[in-house]
Amino acid sequence: MQSTSERKNPRGGASSLSIMFFWWMNDVIKLGNGQPLTEKNLFPLLEDYKAEVLVKTAEKWWLKESRSKTPRLWKAMAGLIPWKSYLIMLALQTLRSLSFVSLPVCLWLLLKTLNDASNSDMKLAFIYVAILGMTSLIQAASTQHYDYLTELWGLKLKVALIGLVHKKVIIN
Repeated sequence: MQSTSERKNPRGGASSLSIMFFWWMNDVIKLGNGQPLTEKNLFPLLEDYKAEVLVKTAEKWWLKESRSKTPRLWKAMAGLIPWKSYLIMLALQTLRSLSFVSLPVCLWLLLKTLNDASNSDMKLAFIYVAILGMTSLIQAASTQHYDYLTELWGLKLKVALIGLVHKKVIIN
C-alpha cells in the first residue's frame, strides 16, 4: 500500500461522469466494506481544501474587505467560494425545485390517463412512467450533490474562520 504522501486524491483527476455518480470514491468504499478504514487508507486532501491555503485566501479577502468603509466578514468569506461553485449550486437547486414540482404533476397526469376509461392510450401512460423515473433520478442526484457541496462549503468556511481567529489570537 502506498503512503498517503505518494497517493493522489482520485477526485482531482476524475471525469465529469465519475464526479456525477461519485465513482471516484469506489476504491475507498470497497476497502471500507471489507475492513475498518484507518487514516492510512484515506487519500490526501486536494490543494484547495488544505487549511494553509484556505486561511491564506481568507486572510487576503478579509484584508481587501477591511479596506472598505463598512467591512463585512460574510463578504470576505463569500470570496472563498469560487463563482463556478455558486453557479453549480444554483443549477442543482433549480433541478431540485423543478423535480419536486414536476413529480406530483407527472403522477397526476399518469393517474388521469389510467382512470380515463374512454382514452386507453397506454403509450402515453408509459411515457408518464418514464418521465416519473427520470424526474426521480434527477431529484436524487441533484439532492445528493447539493448536500455534498453544502457540506464542503461549510467545512471550508469553518476551517478558514478558525484559522483567521487563531492568527488573530497569536498576533495579539
